[in-house]
Amino acid sequence: MSKKNIEKISLLIERIKDWKRLNDDELFPLIKEFEKMPRLEVSTFYNDLFNDTKLVENLLAIYDRHSDNTKLVVLLISSLGNMIQRYHIPETKVIYEFMLKNAYRKNVSAYVALFLPRLASFKVYDKKWKYIMDIKMMSPKKIAESAFEILMDLYMDSIPAEYKVEVSGYFKAKAQKANNDYGKQYYLDLASKIQ
Repeated sequence: MSKKNIEKISLLIERIKDWKRLNDDELFPLIKEFEKMPRLEVSTFYNDLFNDTKLVENLLAIYDRHSDNTKLVVLLISSLGNMIQRYHIPETKVIYEFMLKNAYRKNVSAYVALFLPRLASFKVYDKKWKYIMDIKMMSPKKIAESAFEILMDLYMDSIPAEYKVEVSGYFKAKAQKANNDYGKQYYLDLASKIQ
């Protein structure tokens, strides 16, 4: 944690709050630089900076204006997701709907999968398990599979009966593809936990 980081985050936030004055060529690098900040080492000194409702409103307004820019949307998903997960910004209906809106979007969905299933509102989502099972097929594939595997580990004890064979089969297939003994064993152990 450094004073320099606090100053940098503060400066980026001020620029984001004034984003309407920026052209697209200025906006993308700003959001790209900001997105790194919630991923820095977690520090309570950053709590107040990220727990800023005006900042959240501006990030969502940027999405509304630039929702067709896939790369920018990925940065916004990561920023908001990390702010919720790591800095416990309040989860609002608007953030949840923003994540849900992009849940199946090409080249964006895998990033959403890192955060959406951890939102409180997701617990009551009526298509929760269908969505979780779909994650492994999303793109980019590497991120999607990682998100799926983390979720399976998290929800291991509550996988519905109708999905157990599919999940077990997924881990057995991953074990066969693993290029080392550790990886093979890791996936076989996960597969064997599914009863």
